[in-house]
Amino acid sequence: MKKKITIIGAGPGGLAAAMLLLSKGYEVDIYEKEAAVGGRTGRFFLGDYIFDIGPTFLMLPQYMEEIFRLSGRNLHDYVEITPLDPLYRLKFEDGTEFYPSMDMQKTLSEIKRVFPDQLENYLRFRHDEHYRFNRIERCFKSSYDSVFDFFRPSFLEALPQMDAAGSLRGRLEKYFTEEKMRLAMTFQTKYIGMSPWQAPSAYSLISYIEYQWGIHHVTGGLNRLTLAMAKVIEEFGGRIHTSTMVKGILTRGKKAAGICLENGREIKSDYVIVNADFSYAMSKFLNDRKKYTDADLKKREYSCSTFMLYLGINKQYDIPHHNLIFGEDFKEYMDEITLKRRPSAASLVYIHNPAVTDHTLAPKGKSPIYILVPVPNNKASINWDDLKHDFRRQVLDFISAKTELKDIESSIEQEKIVTPLDWERDFNVYNGAVFNLSHDLNQMFYFRPHNRSEELSNCYITGGGTHPGSGLPNICISSVITSELLIRADSGDRRWRFDNKVYL
Repeated sequence: MKKKITIIGAGPGGLAAAMLLLSKGYEVDIYEKEAAVGGRTGRFFLGDYIFDIGPTFLMLPQYMEEIFRLSGRNLHDYVEITPLDPLYRLKFEDGTEFYPSMDMQKTLSEIKRVFPDQLENYLRFRHDEHYRFNRIERCFKSSYDSVFDFFRPSFLEALPQMDAAGSLRGRLEKYFTEEKMRLAMTFQTKYIGMSPWQAPSAYSLISYIEYQWGIHHVTGGLNRLTLAMAKVIEEFGGRIHTSTMVKGILTRGKKAAGICLENGREIKSDYVIVNADFSYAMSKFLNDRKKYTDADLKKREYSCSTFMLYLGINKQYDIPHHNLIFGEDFKEYMDEITLKRRPSAASLVYIHNPAVTDHTLAPKGKSPIYILVPVPNNKASINWDDLKHDFRRQVLDFISAKTELKDIESSIEQEKIVTPLDWERDFNVYNGAVFNLSHDLNQMFYFRPHNRSEELSNCYITGGGTHPGSGLPNICISSVITSELLIRADSGDRRWRFDNKVYL
C-alpha cells in the first residue's frame, strides 16, 4: 500500500518534493491557500498584463533541470528558457553604466571599457571563486541534522574557503579598488535580503555564479516553472488542492499524523512536509513547540523586505531586461534598512522590463514593468498603509530622474502596490521578510531550521526557511534533501540517495 504524504504549500519547494516523491511511488496531496500554485513564484494579472509575483532572475537552471530529471521528466519539454545577454544593466550615481555578460570575452571587454584598471583583479577573482565554488557547493547539498555533520570530509575541506570571520564586502575589497566595481560584485546580496557589509563572505559566490552560468528568462515568466511542476504532479496522479487553508498539523504524541483544514476537516497521512514560510508555519500550525517557540521566532534575525510596484505601461521602453539603478551612498542606504530599520530615499531600485525579451506578458506595444526597492521588514513597525503613497512618489521620482523612463507615471494603465505589511498579511510571510530568515552564519547549515523537523517525527521542512536557504537554486536543493531524508526514514536505508546530483 502506498504511503501517504501531505504537503502544506504549493510553492516551488513543495512542488519539487511532490514530483520527487511521486516518482518513487508515494501518494501525495498538496494543500495551498491561494487559488493557484507557485506561492511567491506564482503570477497575477492586472488587466491584460501578467506579472511574476516574486523572483524574476533564473540562475543555475541546471538545478531545476535536475528536479525534473530525477522525476523522470525533461524540463525543456514544459518551458522555454532563454539566457540573457547582457545579464543586466547597472547604472551608478555618476551616470556610469556597466553591462556584464556570461560570455567571458564580452565581460572582459566591458570591464576594460568601464574599469580598465580592474581587469587583472577580476581575473584573479574569477580564478579564486572557481576554486571556492568547487569546494563549497557540495556542503550546501548535504543535510545538517547533527553538529557531527560538520566533521564530514567535504565540509572540513571547504571550511578554509568559507572565510567564516569575513564579510562579503570585506572579501571583495581584497580584489577591487574601484568603488563602482565593488558595488557591481556585491549588490547581489539583495537576493538574500542582506547588506554586503553584513552578509557572510561565502556569498561572493553569487556574483561568480551569475558571470559563470548566466541569468535566464522563462517565456511567460518564472511562474511557468511552478506551473510546469504542477503539470508533472498531475501526470503522476498527485493532487493539488488550491483555495484550501491549513489550520494546523495533526499530532499523535510527538509524531505528525496529518493536517487539519480551516473548515475542520482532518486529513490523515503518514508524513507531513511543510513548505509554508517557516516562522509563520511554526507560529500557526504547531502549538506545543520546544525549540521554535514564539519567543525564539521573535528574537531571530530576518532578511529585509521589499516595496513593490507592478505597473501596466501603455508603451515599451528601450532598456535592458534587468536594470539596477544606484543612488547616493549605498552603504548608508543599506544601514538604514538593515540596522536602523527605517525606510530610506531610494538608493537601489530594480526595474524588470521583460517585454524586451518576451512578448507574451502584455498587449503588443505595452509593458509589464516590475519595480522592487529593498526596505526594512516589519520588525521596524512602519505603518506602510499610511506611508506607501508617499514612498511610491519617491520611487517614481527617482526612476524619472535617473533613467530613460521620464514619463513612466503618465504611462501607467494598471498598478498594484505591495508593501511589507501586504507580504505579511496577504502572503503569510513572517515579519514581511520576503527572503526569510537572515543568512548569518549563526542561521546557516546546522544552525538553520533542519530539513527534518526538530519538533515532530514524520515531519519535514522544505523551502527558503530551511537549509540551505532562500532562492530557487537553494529551494531545489532543499527539496532533494527533504525527499531523501523522508525516503531513508521510510525505507530504513540510511544511505538511500537519488541516483545522482548535478555538481557544476
